[in-house]
Amino acid sequence: MRKIAKLAALVLAAMAAATQAVWDGSKWVMKSLFAPPQPVGVEVGDAMDAVAARAAAPVTPSQPAARDTVTPAPAPAPKSETAPKAAATAKVVELDPVLAKGKAAYAFACALATLGDEPPTEGLNEAEIAWLNSLNTMEMMHIWRGGPMQAGAHMLGIKAIPGLPLCPTLSEYRHILGSAAQVTPRQREEIAEYNATLDQAFEDMISDPGFQLKQGI
Repeated sequence: MRKIAKLAALVLAAMAAATQAVWDGSKWVMKSLFAPPQPVGVEVGDAMDAVAARAAAPVTPSQPAARDTVTPAPAPAPKSETAPKAAATAKVVELDPVLAKGKAAYAFACALATLGDEPPTEGLNEAEIAWLNSLNTMEMMHIWRGGPMQAGAHMLGIKAIPGLPLCPTLSEYRHILGSAAQVTPRQREEIAEYNATLDQAFEDMISDPGFQLKQGI
């Protein structure tokens, strides 16, 4: 028992002698590894003293923190003025080239039938105008009866109307002009006489009170 007590005393003495180097903020100091525990209130008291010391220290004015620069939102772009509505009398552009061509030819033919003002040529090229002027009365009636759609299809070479001469293209028309220069004066007189006879027959027909022009489908 005595040996055990002596051994325990030696162990405690060795533990008390054991030290370690600790940096206390300004220098290295030797502290015991097995220092007796501090009372519970010591750490709290030290913390309170540190807070009081900071409160008593002079306050150095610090630079104010730069406020975040807020980029203003761009002003909304002014709304563009809406385009004015087209007038009721505005010209309508025909999207279907076949129908547009047929309407132009049909208006030309109707103007000839009424024997009124000069036939309109809007929407017709040089070759088409010459072709319409070359048609006799019987041939012109095919355009009246067929209507704009069939007339346009015939002029563009899509579907020919029986009994109606084909409409030449611009290149074909210019070639025809070159060939026409070789026609003799006598041939031109015969052609003019033939067309005049047909025109007179047509005028007599439409002058009849019982005459009624019907358009085909």
